[in-house]
Amino acid sequence: MKKRFTSNGSTFVEVLVSIAIIVIFVTAAEMTILNSQFLASYSKHRLQAMYVAQQIIEQERRLNFSNIVSIASTPVTLDTKGTYNTTADDFLGNVIVTVTTLDTYRKQVQVQVNWQEQITTAKVTMREYYSTNIANDTLTN
Repeated sequence: MKKRFTSNGSTFVEVLVSIAIIVIFVTAAEMTILNSQFLASYSKHRLQAMYVAQQIIEQERRLNFSNIVSIASTPVTLDTKGTYNTTADDFLGNVIVTVTTLDTYRKQVQVQVNWQEQITTAKVTMREYYSTNIANDTLTN
């Protein structure tokens, strides 16, 4: 009678295949976690940038029509509570306000907020159109 060799343990190939499968699953899980953290950070910063742009649009709206002018690139910071113009380092970016005179009585105000994310540069742009009632006043008087 011949003796049969029986294997009660795992072979080297089986161990390598199982380790490879575990590494693939762990890597996929890590990539999912990192991607969701990036998207959460990007969404928060985009919302903060929209808040900054809206605040500037509201400030421009309160000005007299003749005082609405462009503003060069200025730094802007926000903290996690959304407090405008703080020294916190949660959101660091810059704001560019461009005013285009469309005609004597109308202006376009464009507010662009730029910031640096972990792997890319992002921006939010808002536009608002303003007009004055001077034309109507002179026509009715």
